[in-house]
Amino acid sequence: MKNQTVSFATVKKNGVITKIGNSTVQQPKINFKGGSVKWFDDSKLLKVNKA
Repeated sequence: MKNQTVSFATVKKNGVITKIGNSTVQQPKINFKGGSVKWFDDSKLLKVNKA
């Protein structure tokens, strides 16, 4: 997993930052090795007016 850490100010008192919060986002490793991607045909979802 790849970690990205974000720090942000959470509490300000009289214009002075008193607490700093941290957040971490974990991203899984990308396993795409090239090749083609099979796409879904959207025309199957369209409604056809049968009169």
